Amino acid sequence: MRALSLEYHDVVHPGAVDASGFPGPGPGSYKLTVADFERHLDAISGAIQGPPIRALDWLADRGSVRPLFITFDDGGIAAHTWIAEALERRGWRGHFFVTAGRIGSATFLSADQIRDLRDRGHVIGTHSYSHPARMGACSVEQIVEEWTRSTSMLSDILGEQILTGSVPGGFYARPVAEMAARAGMKLLFTSAPTTRGWTVDGCVVLGRYTLRRWSQPQAAAALASGRLAPRAAQWALYTGLNLARTLAGDHYTRLRQRYWAGRA
Repeated sequence: MRALSLEYHDVVHPGAVDASGFPGPGPGSYKLTVADFERHLDAISGAIQGPPIRALDWLADRGSVRPLFITFDDGGIAAHTWIAEALERRGWRGHFFVTAGRIGSATFLSADQIRDLRDRGHVIGTHSYSHPARMGACSVEQIVEEWTRSTSMLSDILGEQILTGSVPGGFYARPVAEMAARAGMKLLFTSAPTTRGWTVDGCVVLGRYTLRRWSQPQAAAALASGRLAPRAAQWALYTGLNLARTLAGDHYTRLRQRYWAGRA
């Protein structure tokens, strides 16, 4: 199976990088300004032939056309204040993956906002409970706790089973998908830059192409339209970083945090 998925995180006003989602320079590198995000959506709209679709609809009828999904990680409050409306003006719907342990805190979605997004046609999924930095390196017991606790909280809010999720921190390993399937998920997004999907215990696993603060609208358009060069560039970078993350373990996380602190 093949699918094209774009991975965004948050949208903020200039100078207010900590107003939505996780604070700090590292998370801030994934946050676009409102104006830049609008330019991204305009560029994507001009580059694709059909609209992005909802993963839940695709799961029900996969068809033969490669779908495009637009996803947002973390569950920052901008999902409700800016992002959803920008998508809706274009007739699109997005996927919002919520860090359940942050629901209701100052810069994250509330339960009422999560319900409202669902009622407006957007897909709500889990982004784990606590957002571990290296979920793929967690014990099976920890992974089970992250998925079951978060899906239970979101199910209680929405009154329905949670079928989708995304892996926090970009650190995927097979047990992450196995335990997602055990928690009832049917579709799990990783941060691996690939269009190839695979199935683990009945749960479809899909990669995504990441857009960051410095990503240009034309880059978003090129990825959304499936052009090979930008996809290959992301794959090369991802492969190198994933190797470093695997070999260095917690040292990688500390070095990454030190790097972003130095750029603050």
